[in-house]
Amino acid sequence: MRPERLTITAFGPYAETEQIDFTQLEGRSMFVISGRTGAGKTTIFDAMTFALYGRASGALRNASDFRSQYADPERKTEIDFSFTIREERYRIVRQPQQPHPKNKTPIPHEAVLYEWADSWKPLATKVGDVEQQIESLLQLDYEQFSQILLLPQNQFRQLLDSDSMKKQQILQSIFKTEAYRAFQENWVERYGKYRKQVEWATETTRLKLLELEDDDIETVAERNLPEIQDWLEAREERLLTATESLRGERDIQSKRVDAIRSELEQANALVRLFVERDEQARALERYKSGEADRVERRRLIERLEASSRVRPLYDRYLANRQDIERLNHDIDGVQTRLTQYASKLDELHAKTERIASSKQEVETITARLKAIDDMLPFVDEWQTAVTERDELKRLTDQLAVFKDDSRLTELRRQEEMLSAELAQETTPNRLVEAERKYDRLTAHAQLEARFQAVTERLASCERNGKEAQRRHKAQSDIVEQFMHEEQALWAQKLSATLVDGEPCPVCGSRTHGTVASHEVTSDQGNLVAATEMLKQYEAALHEVRADYRALKQQAEEVRDELESSRQALDLSGSVQEATVLQERLIRSLRDEERARAQAERTYRTVMTDLKRLEKEKRELTERRQQLLERLQAVQERLQAMRQPDAASLQQLQAERDAQSTRLDRLQQVIAQYERELEDATRLKWTETERLRLLNERLDLEKKRFDQTETELEESLAKNELSRDVFLTNVEQIDTLSSLQEQLAEEQADGIRLEHGFNALTDKIGDAVKPDLVLLNDRLTTAQASLDALAEQLVTADSQLKRHRHVISEWDRLRDQTADEQRNLETVKLIADTGRGLNPQKLTFETYVQTAFFDQILHAANIHLDLMTSGQFQLERKVETAKGNAKSGLELLVFDAYTGQSRRVQNLSGGEGFKASLALALGLAEVVQQLSGGVSLETMLIDEGFGTLDAESLDQAIELLMSLQSSGRLVGVISHVQELKDRVDARIEVKKSRSGSTIQLVVE
Repeated sequence: MRPERLTITAFGPYAETEQIDFTQLEGRSMFVISGRTGAGKTTIFDAMTFALYGRASGALRNASDFRSQYADPERKTEIDFSFTIREERYRIVRQPQQPHPKNKTPIPHEAVLYEWADSWKPLATKVGDVEQQIESLLQLDYEQFSQILLLPQNQFRQLLDSDSMKKQQILQSIFKTEAYRAFQENWVERYGKYRKQVEWATETTRLKLLELEDDDIETVAERNLPEIQDWLEAREERLLTATESLRGERDIQSKRVDAIRSELEQANALVRLFVERDEQARALERYKSGEADRVERRRLIERLEASSRVRPLYDRYLANRQDIERLNHDIDGVQTRLTQYASKLDELHAKTERIASSKQEVETITARLKAIDDMLPFVDEWQTAVTERDELKRLTDQLAVFKDDSRLTELRRQEEMLSAELAQETTPNRLVEAERKYDRLTAHAQLEARFQAVTERLASCERNGKEAQRRHKAQSDIVEQFMHEEQALWAQKLSATLVDGEPCPVCGSRTHGTVASHEVTSDQGNLVAATEMLKQYEAALHEVRADYRALKQQAEEVRDELESSRQALDLSGSVQEATVLQERLIRSLRDEERARAQAERTYRTVMTDLKRLEKEKRELTERRQQLLERLQAVQERLQAMRQPDAASLQQLQAERDAQSTRLDRLQQVIAQYERELEDATRLKWTETERLRLLNERLDLEKKRFDQTETELEESLAKNELSRDVFLTNVEQIDTLSSLQEQLAEEQADGIRLEHGFNALTDKIGDAVKPDLVLLNDRLTTAQASLDALAEQLVTADSQLKRHRHVISEWDRLRDQTADEQRNLETVKLIADTGRGLNPQKLTFETYVQTAFFDQILHAANIHLDLMTSGQFQLERKVETAKGNAKSGLELLVFDAYTGQSRRVQNLSGGEGFKASLALALGLAEVVQQLSGGVSLETMLIDEGFGTLDAESLDQAIELLMSLQSSGRLVGVISHVQELKDRVDARIEVKKSRSGSTIQLVVE
């Protein structure tokens, strides 16, 4: 941030409008603000800080007190501050809350941030939005700004002299180390959660052991680990012994069952042999009953075998006959086509004389066309020139008119209109003023609602007051009655003690009247209670009356504020109507802003189109001029040529076209005739040759057919078959193989059945068929005993496996819990270390801050070395503080003259100033290095340099002047004359009875 112009109006000691134009520094890197005490030097820094953040530059001043007591009541307090950030210009106009000159309603705090874009455009119009935008642009909040760019009065040595806790707060606000604090707190929270998790894991391990189904397990679970493990091993041994015993009994019973099952299987096998032998006997009987069918099938097979031997000759006989029929059909087709081709040739021979005449005409036309072609070049040249002349005339006539001329005129009119519209002076502040008035209307509506609420509370308070007064009156009567009875009782008691002639202890009279005697009782407890209740009612009545007076005063104040606000706003109707009208005005102004922006965009578009069309028109004019020059040249060439007769030219062209058409037609007719004649002659010869070949093949096939027929008759006779029988059997020849296979299978089945029956009879021998029912009963009984033993074994084995599984899970959970306990120790160590429970008493956040602080000290010592000629070096104290005090950020100063370190609080005023200045410069450099987006182009120091001697002052000035190389602007408030003499740019603040004034002096 680099200031450009600061305008102060009715602010602090400045009654009028004062302006500082920083651009007049003309590249100077340092200026001094000087003046008498109380003149308003610090107020200049306050004005800059107030413009940016709405707060004073120092912690001891309040922004609400900035209204100048010297200013005219009609003059508003306002700061107008323009500055640059990375070559971008910004401007802030801010007014603090201040009294209204005519009514009690104060003028609210207002702020507007502008951005330069050809003109000042509002960027933010509300106080909160302005603050957010400033922090975003500067990348610094108020606390960071006050520590880095501005070093306020009485806070210059704060970072140097503060304790570790205060430094931690300062560094936290500058470097935003809250994330590291959250990190260390997160580890503490994680430790708490993880500790609960480990406790739950320990309990889960114990509960896992209780899953063993044993009466003694709860007692055992309370023992120590070795005893538990011994008990578990003994229990596993008992379960294993019981399981092995049951497994032995099961194996013995299983062998018994296997023996019975083997005996039953042998009996079943013998029964199956009896059943199989009976089935074989029945099948053999069925085979023998089908012998007659097999004999007939053998005879059919013999006939089919004889027919199959004749069949190849029969197939060849049929093929020869089909070949003869096909050849006869082909010969008929060839003869038909020969007749057609002969007729076609006769027709073509009849056209021979006409074709010869056409060929003679072709030669004549060709000679005529050659003569015409010899005459046409001259005519073509003339015609080409005429055509070019006509085309150039057409183009020049076409280009004589600009098609977008009306559009060009319209664009020029729009450009003039938009220029005039945009040339009108804009009022950018109207929207801001309208929004401010809208905010005041909203505040007025809130005042009305507040007045309504106060009025309702006042009415309610009045009702409560009447009720309190009624209760107080009733209770007063009760107390008065009690007091009257108490007085009567005391009167009776006193009259009983009076003696005639002796003075009364009350009135002193020696004569005593007679007191009426009646029954009087005294209840002291009720009197005290009634009196106490009366006091409570009286206090409540006073409280209600006080509330009523306060509410009435509040209602009057709100009424006055409403009236003042109404007068200030000049309201003639309801605030709701005025708010609606103001909203409409704001929308209208925003529409005007948008309309102006749209007009600017339209203007840019119109100018673009206008320039484009003007360019096109210029190019069109230039092109037309070029065409006119070409037209002049063509006309001169035509004048130099002899113009041919127009009629002879047309006649030649027409004759050439007609002769060419006639020639093409004749050539097509002659070519067609020659193709047809050639095709017909070729086809007739081809078909004649084909007919000769077909007749030769037909004679050959007939001879083959006769020979095949003779061989067929001889084969039928040899196999003792007539033609009819053969033709009947030939259809069944395809079934021969299946009939042969069927017969062979039936014969094989017969042999197999007879052999099988004999084999089964021999195998059974003299054996008797066994009783399967008895054997199955024995097997069922033995199997039941085996199943019972197996079930007992499964139960015992399941108990053993369950025992081992639970123990395995228990061991796993113990190991896992042990690991988690070790991890818990690690988490605890990290959490304790992060929150400062370590030998160095450093939290994680403080540790990170020490890293930043070390960088600051490194940069600061470079400057301190220059200002102290190498005497002093700042160093961070690494010793641990006593007790629970925070440590890690305390500062020591090393004195090279003594070779020892001491506390920075022991430095003299001048030495402390040098150390503070070096520390401030180091802080600014580190922040700029770590945050590339931070703009640190300015440093403002509100410290007088009065504690420095001449040599130290020179060193400090040289140091500040060296910042010029980085382009930083340094402003210093000082009374020191030597400093003012060394710096050639001064802001002189002059104090008077009517307020202070400012003058910028540049030498």
